[in-house]
Amino acid sequence: MKTQLSRSAGAAPAPRTAAAATRADEVAHMAPAPHTAMAAVAALAGVLLVAGCANPDFEPKKPLVLNLPMGQPPLTGLDQYKIAAAQRVTEVNARQITPGNPQPMLRSVVSLEYWVDRNGNVTGVALYRSNGDHEAERIAIASLRWASPLPAPSRALVDSSGRVRAIETWLFNNDGRFQLRSVAAPQIDGQ
Repeated sequence: MKTQLSRSAGAAPAPRTAAAATRADEVAHMAPAPHTAMAAVAALAGVLLVAGCANPDFEPKKPLVLNLPMGQPPLTGLDQYKIAAAQRVTEVNARQITPGNPQPMLRSVVSLEYWVDRNGNVTGVALYRSNGDHEAERIAIASLRWASPLPAPSRALVDSSGRVRAIETWLFNNDGRFQLRSVAAPQIDGQ
């Protein structure tokens, strides 16, 4: 027995038979809610996507292990250049260099920012950091200028202006002699 379920405009709903009402209730309970159906489709798509990426011949890569000396990061090109430049400053200013280890409590620490052209000529110097010891600042700047020209930097280090920028630190003992941090011996233990 069929019962028509459509309505015409303004008409009262058609009466439902008991069999039609039971069937409509069964269909309503079997159909998933719209949000549940979307979640199921998304989950199925995710499973299919991951399954499609599976490769039985794939072997995970082993982690990269670097055998570096403990406590020392690898040197960059600029670090290597700073060492070469510090060695040049040390050679030219040998009488002002602290022999051995710097004392535990330094008189002054002066950091200079400097620029070097393609040929190693110091083209600019600026005080980067200091504790205010003007005599130590003057000695640091003069020692860098006397050492010019420094070794010529590699082309990879030179920027678009044709220069290399570096920062070096002078470690001053009480007697006014110094070492450069890039090549300095470790400080004496304070004990």
